[in-house]
Amino acid sequence: MYNASVDPISFDAMAAVYDKTRIYDADCFDGALDFIKEKFHPRDFPHLFEPGIGTGRIALEFVARGYRVTGVDISQEMLDLLQQKLANMKPVPQVSYRKADVTRLPFPDNSFDICVAVHLFHLIPEWRRAIDEVLRVLKQDAPLVLLYTGYGTEIPSLKDRYAELCRELGYAYERVGIKSAGELLGYLEKQGRIHEEFRDRWQWTSRMQLDTMLIYMKNRAYSFTSLTPEKIHTEAIRLLELEVLKKYNNLASAVEVPNEIFFILSLPSTPLVR
Repeated sequence: MYNASVDPISFDAMAAVYDKTRIYDADCFDGALDFIKEKFHPRDFPHLFEPGIGTGRIALEFVARGYRVTGVDISQEMLDLLQQKLANMKPVPQVSYRKADVTRLPFPDNSFDICVAVHLFHLIPEWRRAIDEVLRVLKQDAPLVLLYTGYGTEIPSLKDRYAELCRELGYAYERVGIKSAGELLGYLEKQGRIHEEFRDRWQWTSRMQLDTMLIYMKNRAYSFTSLTPEKIHTEAIRLLELEVLKKYNNLASAVEVPNEIFFILSLPSTPLVR
């Protein structure tokens, strides 16, 4: 049975549509990853760790840039999709993975040269323990990159309204892990790390379909829908569809949403020496 106070959110139920719902602008994505490579070249930082590797949508891009990638995920369904991708690629990419909880990593201390974490710590109730584990398996001078790849197919206004409707129906929708980036960075600073944000470089406007997002929301393809009780979820979606139809007159309408890829770089307070 799921225990929201300690269990991370698993993406098993979302695996089949995960890649479809996590889209981004290709030029912006390539630009951000190339920038990371320039700062931390795989020649000097060869072994990259990705907690929450999922289907490998990020890991495979780093492999293509010359890194050797090791990842973990708690979702076997997501890892099965990654395995299917790897089986169809020649030569087989330098990716290894294990099913594991980020709060209990199965690796020795000082195992990795760099870590890239993507949309992760808001899914983990014991996020402080997860960060401690990530820092433990990183080498002492290793960078931690907190990468944000945009909204995917999410429309922020619909997400926010869904949360409001859930509260009105009696369910207090909250993130199970970190509540804000500031909370996360504050904890990292207590661990003797400094951070630098890289924003306003990789921006675009997404044109998102209302009906597509509503279908994905109804089928719980986004993490923010995963813990809502079924009765409340069904009613919130019904009310949301009525509101959208009233506002736009057509569920198949599209809306434009400003979007961005950015990352926060967490470094040890002592300079990197490579």
